[in-house]
Amino acid sequence: MLRYLESKPASAEIFRMVIQKMAEWGCAFTPVHYTVVYEYVSGINPPLIEAVNGLLKKSSSLVGEDLEKVFVKYVVPDYVLPLNEYRGSLSRQLQSILQNISSSTTLTAQEAERVKNGMESYSHSLQEEGLDEKTFRTLVDAVLKDTLSIRESSSSLNAELVKNQKKIDHLQDELRVAREEAMIDPLTGILNRRGLSAKINDLLREGKFFGTPCALLMVDIDHFKKINDSYGHIIGDKAIVAVSKVLRGSVGENVAVGRVGGEEFAVFSPKTSPEEGVALGERLRQNIMKIEITNPSTRQKISTMTVSIGIDSVPFSREWEGMFERADKALYASKSSGRNKVTRWTPETPDIKDSKNPSKTNP
Repeated sequence: MLRYLESKPASAEIFRMVIQKMAEWGCAFTPVHYTVVYEYVSGINPPLIEAVNGLLKKSSSLVGEDLEKVFVKYVVPDYVLPLNEYRGSLSRQLQSILQNISSSTTLTAQEAERVKNGMESYSHSLQEEGLDEKTFRTLVDAVLKDTLSIRESSSSLNAELVKNQKKIDHLQDELRVAREEAMIDPLTGILNRRGLSAKINDLLREGKFFGTPCALLMVDIDHFKKINDSYGHIIGDKAIVAVSKVLRGSVGENVAVGRVGGEEFAVFSPKTSPEEGVALGERLRQNIMKIEITNPSTRQKISTMTVSIGIDSVPFSREWEGMFERADKALYASKSSGRNKVTRWTPETPDIKDSKNPSKTNP
């Protein structure tokens, strides 16, 4: 789920490469430019890499406006928008780090230029005839002084980079925590709708399931309003948590499970044929029927819970979002035909409108 998963040594190496590329391409030291170059160098965002390569074919330097467009198109939708409430603080921290690096790099570069000019001057002096011993000693002392100066300047830059690397490690930890909070449903601990979409996009970016059959299952608790009305919202919350645990515990590692509505869940299973998707749906439906919830006030078992499930199965591609609409239609079909069943979407599946949808009007 997390976007930046590199180890600290790898992160440090990428960091150095990013700074080098930013200088090479004439990028400004801003959070937006840094993020674009980071994702380019680390290789985690193929569409962004393709877009940047397209820009580099036109020019060896990257204009800020072009990078900002790349950022908005290929980074914002999947990563930054979930962090809106954290962005101000995190951006200020990153801006401070980049300014420190920029300042230290500039000072080192200026010192290197000064020493370079000095060395050229000393070289010309050595070529002059009649150089006396005193002048020669003065030149040697100057060369030694400048050599020590550039070494000290380089050491200071390296120390600054190490110090800021630690700050970036800390900032990355903050980003991980912030993104987890933005992607997780607080009641159940599973993904929310945004987190589910991010997980699917991560799988798409990895590419190993691209083009293989995948299944999306929409799961809705039957008669949930009756549970809330009869036993109260605390029991209703317990029912939602219990269903989420069954869903998460009934699927494999690469399967993404999220809560996408009040009592509605979605399960995305890569490398799953239509027949396997239906079998998975049946297994989930039967496992949920085994849930036992006890009313704490009466210590009586609440009646068996059931769910209706709608499934869509297609080859995994960038058009995966259309699966939600089709699986929803199949879910509505399960609701309208008696509930507690699994329906797979086909072109013949009826398009039941929300106004007639039993899951909306008669939960």
